[in-house]
Amino acid sequence: MAEVLRTLTEAAGYGGTNRGPAVNIPSYDVEDWYKDADRALNRLAEVAAYAAAGEVFKDDGGALVFGVRAGKFINGDTAYTYAGCTESVVDAETNYIFLDAADLVAGNTVSLNQTGFPDPSTTPHIPLATIVVAAGAYTIDNIDNSYRERALLGMLSAGTAANLNTLVAGAASNADALHVHAVAGLQAAVQDLIPTITLTGTNDADGTGTMAIQVKDADGSNLAQRFRVRCWLSTGDFGAPVADTDFSVITGTELREITANADYEVISDATGLAEMNIDVASNGTYYVMAEVDGRIYSGSVAITGN
Repeated sequence: MAEVLRTLTEAAGYGGTNRGPAVNIPSYDVEDWYKDADRALNRLAEVAAYAAAGEVFKDDGGALVFGVRAGKFINGDTAYTYAGCTESVVDAETNYIFLDAADLVAGNTVSLNQTGFPDPSTTPHIPLATIVVAAGAYTIDNIDNSYRERALLGMLSAGTAANLNTLVAGAASNADALHVHAVAGLQAAVQDLIPTITLTGTNDADGTGTMAIQVKDADGSNLAQRFRVRCWLSTGDFGAPVADTDFSVITGTELREITANADYEVISDATGLAEMNIDVASNGTYYVMAEVDGRIYSGSVAITGN
């Protein structure tokens, strides 16, 4: 929708009122109205100074020299007071002028190139202006300051620019708290809360064998903690407990015998390992089922030698 100017009648009622950020409209029917006008103009100049932070302007120090006004900027958690500077443009080129992290640290430098503003995902920066130079000179009309709006108004696509230059990689960073990484972040925070089991059986070829039950995290690494594991012997995969000559605890601590020589609750050792002895009456394939955190896992071992 188009902007509509105030009517003269409306504007006539503004005299002596506050119309903005402490900008008083002069009352022209008083003796010192011009002082009131000067005060309003001074306030407008102060407000404009904030908007002009980092503005590129035509410098009188030479045909190819430009200036950058002072301003205050923030990068992540660090605030910088930028003192401004002067720099030279390249003739017969479009010069792209911007502030990067090094410029903010220095406080009196500015970056430019003749190829375009950098990719924010690789070089976080504040775009300031372009200056088109030809025949060894330029005028104020060749300066385009509108690029500073990109630093104020932008669409966040994938949160790039080094994850917005605040979510940086590191063991204790916000990035690790909010992103799933291979060895850190949300995955590392929750993978220990999802225990899994691997079962490794051995056949001693004399009617006996063992089944090692190792508790691991969701990433497949051993969990160095003690766990309560229920384990039972069966002649069928995921079958019911079947008692045989001997099914007992080798590594870990027996917590409860549910069915003798068939079904036990076991406390693993401090490395998350429980190991069960298998001594059967006849050759065959026997299965050890193990349950942790409500999940059941199965491991088979062929026992021979009887």
